[in-house]
Amino acid sequence: MEGKRLLIVDDEVDIVDLLRDVLTSEGYVVDAAPSAEEALRMIHENIYDAAILDFNLPDMDGVMLHRQIRQKDPDLANRSIFMSGLVQSDTNLGYYAAQGAGFLSKPFDIEDVLAAVRSLVDSAE
Repeated sequence: MEGKRLLIVDDEVDIVDLLRDVLTSEGYVVDAAPSAEEALRMIHENIYDAAILDFNLPDMDGVMLHRQIRQKDPDLANRSIFMSGLVQSDTNLGYYAAQGAGFLSKPFDIEDVLAAVRSLVDSAE
């Protein structure tokens, strides 16, 4: 796990700060993007072991972002977790399940986040 690189895509600064603090204390290297556009730029420039994607971003929804990630980095798309405070439609939940992606509701339990990230990172090894 030491040095595994994670990308958090969320426009809520408090959530990013919390996740960054917790994940960094667990030994992960954490980058954050406040928008899908910034996330795609970062994915182009860096290699990530896993990603946490907010569903409700200012410039596109999480499903559209995930589809673009799949085009750029299919392995990272397979190691992504969706997170949202919104009630998800059956269509979105079906998409997450079909992609093998996890889903965490906000507010989240930090232990659930850690377990999900560990599972994704372990699948990359």
